[in-house]
Amino acid sequence: MFLSSSVSRTLAKGLGTAALLVLVSQTPAQATETDEQIWLAQFSTFAVGNNWLVFTEAQARQTDGVKRLSQIILRPAVGYQVNDTVSVYAGYAWVRTEPKGRAANTEHRAYQQLSLRLTGSPGKVTVASRTRLEQRFIVGRSDMGWRMRNLVRLDVPLGKGYSAIVSGEPFVNLDTTTWGQRAGFDQMRGFAGVGIPVARGVALEVGYAGQYVNRFGVPDRMNHIGSLSFNIRR
Repeated sequence: MFLSSSVSRTLAKGLGTAALLVLVSQTPAQATETDEQIWLAQFSTFAVGNNWLVFTEAQARQTDGVKRLSQIILRPAVGYQVNDTVSVYAGYAWVRTEPKGRAANTEHRAYQQLSLRLTGSPGKVTVASRTRLEQRFIVGRSDMGWRMRNLVRLDVPLGKGYSAIVSGEPFVNLDTTTWGQRAGFDQMRGFAGVGIPVARGVALEVGYAGQYVNRFGVPDRMNHIGSLSFNIRR
């Protein structure tokens, strides 16, 4: 049964507040640099038979007060649906980054991913996780960086296909490289938003994302992000 409109609104507000509180609690007091950004994304997952899946992702990120396009990500993968609650993926990411005041760089990533539905079922309150292990290569550099990230996401149906969404995702570097990656805590992301149905198997997700980035030798960074993603699952 769907929640009443008043309860849904209250719950959505509470979930958003909870996500922001979680993110703030993860943010050390020395974070002194902030930025306003917009992240646009498209995610597609297609079932192609015999439990095999094809995943595609494209992202564009506007940074520096939403004044310029500074990062593009293309991230395809092939997956396998083990059962109703478990799927595994292997993929590749191409990442082009143009940081302000520094030379642009191109990164190639191989990654392996485990996706789990921890509780709930489609159309119900669900908690899911996505654990991703990345091998990162920067063009022009010889060494490889290993990074682990783990997203936990809560979906609460609000009625008529709408949903409240809260997620958190810590990133941990597993080694130190010559190109700037340092072993230990890398960043924390949090998101609070709403899923909006567009068509069968198609939805928009819009909301606020906070990204706290741990940096070495310069002030840490807190990015305030307007997030919009277009999601297809067939």
